[in-house]
Amino acid sequence: MSMIILVMKSKKGFSLIELLVVISIIGVLAAILMMNLMGARERGRDAQRIQDLNSLKSALRLYYNDNNQLYPPGNNCTTCLNSVLSDYTSGVSGVGYTYTAVDSRNGFRLTVKLESGAGDDDINSQIKCGISPAVDKVYAVCAY
Repeated sequence: MSMIILVMKSKKGFSLIELLVVISIIGVLAAILMMNLMGARERGRDAQRIQDLNSLKSALRLYYNDNNQLYPPGNNCTTCLNSVLSDYTSGVSGVGYTYTAVDSRNGFRLTVKLESGAGDDDINSQIKCGISPAVDKVYAVCAY
């Protein structure tokens, strides 16, 4: 009588199909996460630009009070504020911002191009500052 011994081979590891499924799921999740992170960086840079505009607005108001109730001269200039406002603000450069003196230098308008936009805030800021027609992804601050 011969005895047949069946040996069960134990499974130690994953099949190729299982590995491919797991890798594809991780890839899809990583792609979604990276898209969200890239958008967050753009929104963060936009928030910094808006904050810089408000700082420049405050510096311009200080300049106005110190200089015979007049804002600095300039028409659609991007670098004219750098030297003028150096005594009034630190850490905020005029790079990327457009300054225009309006109403015989009794008012001003500052604009900046945003990467992802600020929702309705960018359009509302332009309407408030009299920019018509409103341009998407441009934020404005002004004083008249």
